[in-house]
Amino acid sequence: MVLVVDDDVTVAGDLRTELSSHQVQVESVTDATAAIAALNAQPYCGLILDLVLEKGSGFDVLDHIVKNRISIPIVVLTGKLPSYVREMLDAERVKLVIPKPVEPRLLAAIVLGLCGIPA
Repeated sequence: MVLVVDDDVTVAGDLRTELSSHQVQVESVTDATAAIAALNAQPYCGLILDLVLEKGSGFDVLDHIVKNRISIPIVVLTGKLPSYVREMLDAERVKLVIPKPVEPRLLAAIVLGLCGIPA
């Protein structure tokens, strides 16, 4: 199962559609508090994370992951990412940074790779 944290619900919906023929479930939340609760509740094979959320930010989620030593590969989706912000991302955890908008088929292929599932 992959967790999508994005206040744009179409990202998770499009990803669900693209992954419907694969063995990956998509859980989605729209804010940092719900993301933290989801990460505490169960393990995920990957995290798709927007940095700009309506409530909280993706950095709140990243801080929680670091403080609680949660091992999860992360893909950051964002509309804008200045170079100084990119440098703040933990390269050990953040595997890829993708600008929005992203093609759903590309994101699905990335998720399959994160979860170790052949395309």
